[in-house]
Amino acid sequence: MSGTSDLPVHPSGPPRRTARVTLAVPLRIFRPPRTGEDAIEETATISVNCHGCRYFSQFPIQKNEKLLLQVSAGPDQWAPEKYTARVAWVLKSQRLAGMYQVAVEFDTPRNIWDVAHPPADWKRFGRPADADSEVTVDEIHALLVFADEVSHYRLLGISPVASQAETKSRFYNLARRYHPDRHMDRPEWTPLLLRLMDALTVAYKTLSDDELKQRYDQRQLRMDSFKDGGRLSDPDRLARECLEQARECLSAKNFIGSILWLRRAIEARPESSKYRALLATSLAAVPEYRREAVEQFEKAIVLDPANLTAHLQYAQLLEKMKLPGRARSQYMRVLELDTSHRQARERIKELEAAGPRPKSASSLLSRLTGRR
Repeated sequence: MSGTSDLPVHPSGPPRRTARVTLAVPLRIFRPPRTGEDAIEETATISVNCHGCRYFSQFPIQKNEKLLLQVSAGPDQWAPEKYTARVAWVLKSQRLAGMYQVAVEFDTPRNIWDVAHPPADWKRFGRPADADSEVTVDEIHALLVFADEVSHYRLLGISPVASQAETKSRFYNLARRYHPDRHMDRPEWTPLLLRLMDALTVAYKTLSDDELKQRYDQRQLRMDSFKDGGRLSDPDRLARECLEQARECLSAKNFIGSILWLRRAIEARPESSKYRALLATSLAAVPEYRREAVEQFEKAIVLDPANLTAHLQYAQLLEKMKLPGRARSQYMRVLELDTSHRQARERIKELEAAGPRPKSASSLLSRLTGRR
């Protein structure tokens, strides 16, 4: 049931310029994450107008805090657009224990509510003609949270029972909205958008294939069984499960998929040199991610300086990045760990033949090979 009122959103606040409509609209709120709290809350509006809305929240949000709002696009679906808003006020609910009534105002007034018979003063407001211009970096980061969690359904904003047509439509809507070519005026967003597009593609390919979707659903059930009260009860087991899925992706040369699973394995076991080296190897296969691959290799080596494989693969990456001096030092480290390592010795010789040979490197190689 809905109705209109000329009252302001809050009795003590300034009068609104559009009438308020009492309406329940499914709403998803993206908040800055805090310790022990989920940064995403699903709720519904109490009342709406072109300047904002009111809703119930289980969190005591702060006044003037910035939020992102996403409205329902149908059963178990969410519209691709997210709208920036500011918290106008927060009141503790007198009727619902532990709940808060929150009023928010849009940064730009607009009518996003699809009310069948809106008040007359709503007519001058409407949805933006070009929704892509409304993309924000906070919105991109919010979706990347789902990408890092390998949460395909939440990333695409669909339910597990969504049809193939619905999955395809949702993917293409998101791809059009977040493709880097649509935001060439914001070059600093390009790495984030590329990462997001990769994750969207993996999610779509997985959920649009019946066999892959079934295997994904089974894996998610096993993942859920590892959780206890919101905390991982068995990090080692979770990490191994993620590693298994990452290796499956690597065998199919699906490097983006392996990156997503290995990130999750590292969340469970951040001190693992092995997982970081594997993540670096997957990152190195994608040219846009090679700088991050360097960071992960270095972290893996700090965690385990005797990780010969990490040194070797790091050296190979540095060669691809045309950094022969740094590559040579990593090959030298491999020979320190294994003096009979033929590949490292051959690569050092080729690098030295291709350029000036530092004296320090020459003396170290002589000691390792037993030659003057």
